[in-house]
Amino acid sequence: FSAPSTAAAFAAVDDRVMGGASTSRVVHEDGAALFEGNLIVEGGGFASVRYLGEISLSPEAEALSLEARSDGRKGYKLTLNSAAAPQGVSYQLVLPQLDEGAPFERLRLPLADFKPSLRGRPATDAPPLRAADVRGLGLMLSRYESGGGIKEPIAPGSFQLRLRRLAEAESELAINGRR
Repeated sequence: FSAPSTAAAFAAVDDRVMGGASTSRVVHEDGAALFEGNLIVEGGGFASVRYLGEISLSPEAEALSLEARSDGRKGYKLTLNSAAAPQGVSYQLVLPQLDEGAPFERLRLPLADFKPSLRGRPATDAPPLRAADVRGLGLMLSRYESGGGIKEPIAPGSFQLRLRRLAEAESELAINGRR
């Protein structure tokens, strides 16, 4: 996320696809990718961008490590796409709510915690997410739960999430010296 060219590789996929009016984009600012926009909860309720390049993870990956800084909002998600899942299914994980103005925090995102979703609803027939099948990623601010369904109310308006680094996280076993 720290390279200026990364921002240009994202495309908006906002709730306009279902009649909403939210807008979002990714720009490069101060050595980080900035996911920003305006969330309108009526008519849709999500703002989203998708990375246009293909990504891959080592088959042994158990988690991702993300360095992020937020405006204090809740509802930000990292989404992953899997070659093994049906078309349109994304695996989503709600990011922890970060304090506004706090420095970048390193978040550990276990792949097992990502929930399959299709158009805001649980994708119960989707296979489990495997690192070897991950092919794409996206960012989202949404009023919907990771596995689908509307969650508690989320405030409309402008938003900003800064991302500095995304990488495979060291396994828990390796961290604890057992691997």
